[in-house]
Amino acid sequence: MFINRDFHKPLSFDYPEHPKFGAYYSPLLFKMKVKKAQVDDFRAEIVDFKSQSFHPGLCALHYGQSVFEGMKAYRQKDGGAGIFRLDLHAERFLKSAKKMVMAEVPQEIFKQALTEYVRELKDLVPSEEGHSLYLRPLLFNADEVIKVGPGQEYWFYIMSTAAGSYFTSGGESKKAKVYVNPKFIRAFPGGNGEAKTAGNYAASLGPQSVASSYGCDQVLFLNALDHESIDEMGGMNVFFIEGDQLITPELNGCILNGVTRRSIISLASEVGLKPLERKIGFSEVSEKIKSGAISEAFACGTAAVIAPIGEFLFQKHDSQAPEEIALKQDSVKTMELLTLLNGVHRGQFDKYNDWIFKV
Repeated sequence: MFINRDFHKPLSFDYPEHPKFGAYYSPLLFKMKVKKAQVDDFRAEIVDFKSQSFHPGLCALHYGQSVFEGMKAYRQKDGGAGIFRLDLHAERFLKSAKKMVMAEVPQEIFKQALTEYVRELKDLVPSEEGHSLYLRPLLFNADEVIKVGPGQEYWFYIMSTAAGSYFTSGGESKKAKVYVNPKFIRAFPGGNGEAKTAGNYAASLGPQSVASSYGCDQVLFLNALDHESIDEMGGMNVFFIEGDQLITPELNGCILNGVTRRSIISLASEVGLKPLERKIGFSEVSEKIKSGAISEAFACGTAAVIAPIGEFLFQKHDSQAPEEIALKQDSVKTMELLTLLNGVHRGQFDKYNDWIFKV
């Protein structure tokens, strides 16, 4: 890969003590034109973030042919910077592009691009506890024609923002309140639910606005066929702790195969939990929370990392007031997992060094 560097130095990165997620962009943007017929000619450049403009006829703006990843770079215990699980993100990015019939960025090119980009910004990777550099690789249809169909040319961008705690109140982390309504559907079997594509997130915006009206942070989506089995949240996977079992819905084609989800499943035994992927209904979860059998629940994803859930608000019918289903115990195991995963992010455990790609 040939990379031209065309940006101004010195670089600076200003953000407040508790940055709102996705609001404070780092000064550089990686960009590369990708053609479907392209085999081995990958020419890219790293430019000033504010230098870009777009043609209003871009196919991606009209027909949604767009995929992305959410990743993070962390300050390491030795003072360097490292990208968390770059290989898994490269694998999923390629899978999403194939699912959406787009030009493909080979995994090695993807990894090289991220590494080179973060290398230019490594001095700006936050060192504050709980902070990171959130990375957003983006691939979208760049054809300048209004026509439905797979494009021939695509832009591959990488941008980044400062990231602090995802769910906060006055700078302090808080337990999430999650809305559940059987009528809201995120993805259908045979669709694009397992791809990290823009349309899946657009589908969550309406339900999220309803959830927000009830003071909820997120929506938990149920399966499109039975309106009972749990799929995932608007932008995160979900876990439940019952005794020594760590339960999460099994992958069914409608659920994103989250990198944080996969990491937690691998780490569960470190905190005395046995991971179990299975079909689980919300009625079962509700009853077990009420009885105390399910003691903890949490959401997870690259942005939120691990976010304890304090309460579900279940509204079976719009004409009825939502039912409050509150977790009765402290999030002890959840916080153990979070502490462990935060340590892994920062290279504190040699056992998981292969999860970190140093730059």
